[in-house]
Amino acid sequence: MQNNHIDILIKMGLSLNEAKVYLALLKKKISQVGEISTLSGVPQKMIYYVLQKLMSKGMCSLVPGKVKMYKPTEPSTGIGNFIKSAQKQIDSSKNMLNQLEKQYEIGQNDTGSMECVEIIQNTTNVAQRVLSLERLSSEEVLSFNKPPYAMTERNIEELYGLKRGTRYRSIYQISEARDLIPMSVMEMYSEAGEEVRIAESLPMKMMIFDSRILMFVLEECLTSPENFTAVIIQRSSIIKGLKELFEVYWSQSMTVEKFREKYKDSISPEKHIMSK
Repeated sequence: MQNNHIDILIKMGLSLNEAKVYLALLKKKISQVGEISTLSGVPQKMIYYVLQKLMSKGMCSLVPGKVKMYKPTEPSTGIGNFIKSAQKQIDSSKNMLNQLEKQYEIGQNDTGSMECVEIIQNTTNVAQRVLSLERLSSEEVLSFNKPPYAMTERNIEELYGLKRGTRYRSIYQISEARDLIPMSVMEMYSEAGEEVRIAESLPMKMMIFDSRILMFVLEECLTSPENFTAVIIQRSSIIKGLKELFEVYWSQSMTVEKFREKYKDSISPEKHIMSK
């Protein structure tokens, strides 16, 4: 427990010796320098310097007298000051983030820009970009849903999008649906409002956001998570063509009900994957 407290105090900005001395001070109402050194394990030749630093941070005070004694500041004040300072930084960062998100959204909606093509690598980077694109989508998100998966956690942005009225339509590949999807992903997202179909096979893994941004995965390049490669295309006739392809697959794919009836004897109810 003591080591945990030391680690937290260090993360708050104290040095290792400052953390040890402050925790030692808390063990007594007032302490002499020798006692503080013994309790903290910090050499006495360094104690005065450390105590001076703690005093400047408002975490202890000197008790006047013939023998120098030190008193700890109560944690609600001493540590509370760090918490207040950290909270101000968090609030300031959130405010900046909101402003930058608004600026980013304005930039994404700039129709005067040239056609844009991006290549993103690494599973984490791709997953984060998917979430940001979903956050900006207000009309419809379409997806061919098949491995490889960039996300390993529940897609919170989709759930938020469904609540605010964004339409989601996803087609799952049947090889995945039979073993993994029905009792976990499809039920959860369907209950939240996602429209689901299941196809015998899908030609690619892709998502289309508000009919203006396309993301697809280069499956041929996938040799490791670090090589997970996605291409993003904006304002291109390719998007219109692939959206028409999606509609063809959508019209020819099974509903969840038909899928359950057809494969009721081979659906596995135990495996759960929350990724997309």
